[in-house]
Amino acid sequence: MARVLLANLAQETCSFVQSRHTLDDFRRYYLYTGHEIVERLRGGGMEIAGIIEAAEQAGVELVPLLATYGGTGGPVQSAAYTYLREQILAGARRYAATVDGAILALHGAMLTEDLDDPEGDLLMQLREVLGATKLIVCSLDLHAHVTDLMVGQATALVAYQTHPHVDFHDTGVRAMRLLARALRGEIRPVMAHRKLPMIAPPEQHNTSRAPMGPIMQRVKAFEKVAGLLAAGIFPVQPQLDIPGLGWSVIVVADGEPDLARARADEIAEMAWQRRRDFLYKRTPVADALRIARATSGGPIVLADAGDGTAGGAEGDSTVLLRALLESPVPGPCLLLVTDPDAVARCAAAGVGAELSLEVGGKLTPTFFQPVRVTGKVRTLSDGRFQMKLPPIPADRGLTAVLQVGDVLVVLSRKPVYTWDEECYRSVGLFPREAKLVQVKSPGGFRPTYEPFAKVIIDVDTPGPTDSNLARLPYRRVTRPLFPLDDI
Repeated sequence: MARVLLANLAQETCSFVQSRHTLDDFRRYYLYTGHEIVERLRGGGMEIAGIIEAAEQAGVELVPLLATYGGTGGPVQSAAYTYLREQILAGARRYAATVDGAILALHGAMLTEDLDDPEGDLLMQLREVLGATKLIVCSLDLHAHVTDLMVGQATALVAYQTHPHVDFHDTGVRAMRLLARALRGEIRPVMAHRKLPMIAPPEQHNTSRAPMGPIMQRVKAFEKVAGLLAAGIFPVQPQLDIPGLGWSVIVVADGEPDLARARADEIAEMAWQRRRDFLYKRTPVADALRIARATSGGPIVLADAGDGTAGGAEGDSTVLLRALLESPVPGPCLLLVTDPDAVARCAAAGVGAELSLEVGGKLTPTFFQPVRVTGKVRTLSDGRFQMKLPPIPADRGLTAVLQVGDVLVVLSRKPVYTWDEECYRSVGLFPREAKLVQVKSPGGFRPTYEPFAKVIIDVDTPGPTDSNLARLPYRRVTRPLFPLDDI
């Protein structure tokens, strides 16, 4: 029976926030070691569950080392990354002589305080431990920043094929099945990598519609072609300020590097020729609120991409809150704001108390300013709940609902993903019954909200995950880079 190492290290970084990701930020989601990984993550919806399932079906023995998911945020503290990397490498050294390779579930868009390519660094050091001939296969998020170092160290890279992301589990299955076939000697994976000097707003990464949809259909069609094993296009996390930022294409062929290169070139050319189709114009806040007032019923979903917590933002934007206070929409209107100080004051005052305080704009002062409000504390919570999308536990810390007129603000100590209703339902608020619902996301929320939303409006809001990429303060990206440059 073949034996392979199993590890999971995932975090997505935004370069334009001030915070640094700590080990505790990883523990807020999960951090498991050894056989606890299989016990806790088997049967779940993430990549590692798919890997476990496919390994059992293929008769491959997994040697679990470490599994952790850090969500999104600022660059990872160097000490935290080093600790997690060394946990993986220590296990790899222990079992190197008795395993046939490794499979890793990575994100691909993580930065640390001193590394622009920690995934490449991890793979390079793992390769040194395992040697040149053993197989290393990785699953990656669609928004991975793929580097030549990653490609050079891995046997194969296997990508998500959906945005909004719903194929976490399936990607793990695809990666493990490819590795199992290679372990049996049925295939000999070789990779080609193409990089494009372009980035695009995440709203246009949606794989179910143009312009990304037809490109992804071509990518998926290639996986059914004789001689091709996997294909992926990576429209990258655009809020990374690092050299070499840009889209990537990966094609894995069975022993035919020329075939891999030709197909990678074809996908890359298709994306490049359509680059201007990826430009996107959002609705000004004032116009969005006018539409909301003129629309009967609800819910009206306002997509606040500028403060996108799934893209690494802190969640402390006050742009919509300020606008609703100045130009009200008859409620209930549900909003989310990260503010440790404000939630602590609400907790000290207690449920039912009325108080005046400044809310938001404290964690990301480059983009936002606090807003003074007077409201009533409706509920208090420890902030723990189970997300459905992605299907992992969440812990946003102490959380309060503060009612300010028709606006119900969920104040929390930490940000969380807002892709599903649970960020509201867990504190007794129900989006389906609301007039207006804020989601801090450019598109990941759509599988949840599209079936019942009366209207969805992509709102033009500033912030560290601004979809208007020209407004972001890039300093280190390699230029020219579309659409920052007209190339």
